[in-house]
Amino acid sequence: KLFIACYEFLFCSQDYVKISGLGIIPTPGNIMAVPHFDRTGSNTRSRSEAAEEMVACNSDVPAAIGIDNNAALVVEGDKVMAVSGDGEATVHIVSKDEDTNEISTTPLNRTDEPIPIEELMDIANPATAEHLDALEDHVETNFAVAEDLLPRVRANSIASSAADGHVAGDDCDDGEEQPTIKIVAAGRMKALQLPPVFEKVIELSGKDQPRIAYIGTASFDRTDKFNICTKAFRSLECEIIRLDVSEPETVPSMEEMRRLVVDWADVLLCSGGNTLHALLRWKETGLDLLLKEAAEKGKVMCGGSAGAGCWFNSIHSDSLRPDNMKNSEYVQNELDDNELTDWDYVKISGLGILPAMAVPHFDATGTNDVARSSHAEQVLVDEQDGMPAIGIDENAAFVVEGDRAMVVSGDGEATCHVVVADGKTGETVTASLTPANAPMLLEDMVAMHGINNIECEK
Repeated sequence: KLFIACYEFLFCSQDYVKISGLGIIPTPGNIMAVPHFDRTGSNTRSRSEAAEEMVACNSDVPAAIGIDNNAALVVEGDKVMAVSGDGEATVHIVSKDEDTNEISTTPLNRTDEPIPIEELMDIANPATAEHLDALEDHVETNFAVAEDLLPRVRANSIASSAADGHVAGDDCDDGEEQPTIKIVAAGRMKALQLPPVFEKVIELSGKDQPRIAYIGTASFDRTDKFNICTKAFRSLECEIIRLDVSEPETVPSMEEMRRLVVDWADVLLCSGGNTLHALLRWKETGLDLLLKEAAEKGKVMCGGSAGAGCWFNSIHSDSLRPDNMKNSEYVQNELDDNELTDWDYVKISGLGILPAMAVPHFDATGTNDVARSSHAEQVLVDEQDGMPAIGIDENAAFVVEGDRAMVVSGDGEATCHVVVADGKTGETVTASLTPANAPMLLEDMVAMHGINNIECEK
């Protein structure tokens, strides 16, 4: 373990100079270390500004790592992390755009777990406007590949019930376990760490230590997001394999993906992040078809935010939010408040398993200062397509097993909501569902029929 063994040092004298270091840290390229990054020397020159000038003027220095006075860069093997001594100080990446020669400084997130060193430069070099423009072109793209799954599950349920003399929808056991759709859609990714929600995923898997295939496409396959999303599963010592398809060079073959997603995994864990980016990459790589196949085989499909909405017919999404991209820290540091808050929600297509528009973060307000719930209601009024919305509070999960659904509250208060538009009045009705242990027919829930203990708000 190596603690602050920097590649090169920037010393303070009458003029700052760049000198060689021991070269122990295996950084990508000739990266310069800048201690006291948030300080000004006795020569009245800012360390950070001097470092930016050196990166700009020296072709042999592609980047610098700036370390605030009360922060530390911690390296363990080929992984690195920023540790803050006071809760505010951190580590920064200073880099130069190869096309424009512009210099940018990006603060690293202070995380509990390290990321691969090679990802440092990824954080500092985003595709910003171009990436958003490319995504915007696909807002109208149809990503639905699994709209036939739920009707077939429902038909099988009715047939099994009739064969055994049951009323459709009653509990029945034909003596043979049949694969069935299993979905845990949480309002945000952190909700999957809450015991009631996490335990539901484990329960549906039927195993004490299910095998997890982690798909972090929505978070651009960032390792820090992987660490956060898989924390609860790692605490159970579950075997976890990452499937990285965000970048073309990391995509496995179709057969390799099938072995992981369809044959090996018990649980498919999809990260939060940029839903549109994830759906586009899944469509381009064929992973969308494998996800349908896995759902049909009864794998537990779970996730929060983007990882929740992707299973629905459509999603109320913030995919065009300026900082909803791989290098969010860079964007947040480069754009002003007006630029960061000037964006709109969009409705995009999902994989189509569940017949509703998903609205994750239902009880939250976006950085554009618009409440998710009110905007989703307006979308239903404007479109009048008869499709209801399922609003999922941040600490709740919408759980589907076969043709039945239920609500799981992660904190005892958060819940889910059914929102429908009245075509005659142009108003919406919201039914807040009561979390319960007993599931009910999904078609009854989304149609707002037979729901007990609901509170309707006009």
